[in-house]
Amino acid sequence: MKTKTSKKKCICDTEAVLRQITGSPQPIDWSELNNINLNLFTERNSVGTRNLILKGKDLYERYKRRITDSDVKAICQYVKLSPKRITKLELPYNEITDIGFFKLLKQILVKERSSITYLNIMNNNISEISILNLSKYAEFVKLKHLRLNGNDFGTKGGEYLAQFFKRNKSVEVCDIGQADQTLTSVAHLMDALRIDSGANNTLTVLDLSRVIPLFNRYSYETKWMAYHIENLLRQNKTLVELRLQKNEMIGHDMTYIVRGLRNNNTLLYLDLGYNRIGEYGTEVLAKYLAENPELRLLNLTGNTIKDTGAKALSLRMPFSKLRALNIANNKISNMGILDLLNTLKKPFYMRYFNIFGNEIGGSSCEVIERMLMSGVLFQDTTDVRLYSVDGSLYAAYYPNPFDLNSKLYYCEMDFGFPIPIDHIKRNVMPVKNIIDVGSKPIIGKQIEIISEN
Repeated sequence: MKTKTSKKKCICDTEAVLRQITGSPQPIDWSELNNINLNLFTERNSVGTRNLILKGKDLYERYKRRITDSDVKAICQYVKLSPKRITKLELPYNEITDIGFFKLLKQILVKERSSITYLNIMNNNISEISILNLSKYAEFVKLKHLRLNGNDFGTKGGEYLAQFFKRNKSVEVCDIGQADQTLTSVAHLMDALRIDSGANNTLTVLDLSRVIPLFNRYSYETKWMAYHIENLLRQNKTLVELRLQKNEMIGHDMTYIVRGLRNNNTLLYLDLGYNRIGEYGTEVLAKYLAENPELRLLNLTGNTIKDTGAKALSLRMPFSKLRALNIANNKISNMGILDLLNTLKKPFYMRYFNIFGNEIGGSSCEVIERMLMSGVLFQDTTDVRLYSVDGSLYAAYYPNPFDLNSKLYYCEMDFGFPIPIDHIKRNVMPVKNIIDVGSKPIIGKQIEIISEN
């Protein structure tokens, strides 16, 4: 009779033995930047490229930390070794200093080291040292979009950036708003963009908002700022978009701006929001619009133009080529709004017309309703939405793409809080409509929307 032999059981702890062989590594912190985490923050585009979006606000809400200099190496390695082309890198609201920016410059911003053409590094901690390094490598940087706004690199940084513009031949869009620029650095920047000095001829979009009142020769007077802008417009043939928000310019400064505009036939978008242009400055601009210039978009938000300015615009707009006008928050009464509405039906229809923040009475609401029904205005192209209470019409705020640009500009989260990352975001790239201005094709973010069909 055969005896049953029992199988011997291993009494050792297999997990403990495995730890002895492989070691006991610490668990990976989910806030650590690695290829897995970076891949989740990479958006896919329909054209086959990728966007790496690392917004400081989003990261802080998720992991209670922001991107620092120690994370730049991992980001550079991921961008360089990614099997797909990453063309856009966004690092806003982080804690990158000059050390981290120099790593970015050496590793991925120089030609043939990566495919990055769009860099957003707004509101970090870079100083004039970073701008100096950028100017040294100006001939080898292949960026097309460069956003440096919110970094306090000051007057010296502005002078170094002017040297960068003179030597670089690729940057098309540059944002240096709220970067502690002064009239000294503005003078250097304007000189770098003038064709009579044989300088930059590729820049098409420039944001020069919030220049601080400081100069080494005279106290800050807005007429000197307007004087430099006039010379820029006279001697530049490539700019199509110029943003000059919050520079405290007054009505008399518009005489300088208009003199420059009369000698310029390429500028299509002029942003003068939140200055102090007032009624007189609006009348000066309106006289210029009556000359049928090439200007397509005009932003006069928050300039207190009142009814006098609205009347001046209404009398001259029919002779212009304006396709978008933003006059929100200008203390315009119901009569001024009616004057503007009654002149909208002109050879060039308004694609965007923003008036919220003014007095919009019942009679104006009736005209807007009639225009919406007849096709003169469209709901998606104006910032007011009508509603009825007890048979009376009222206007409420309604965001349109013209207003959403501010949300995109400040890199706000879509819903105000981070959404769960359970899939990779996919973007459908829009088809660009190109406008011909004097037989020269113009492509711009704002201009694409306004192009004539």
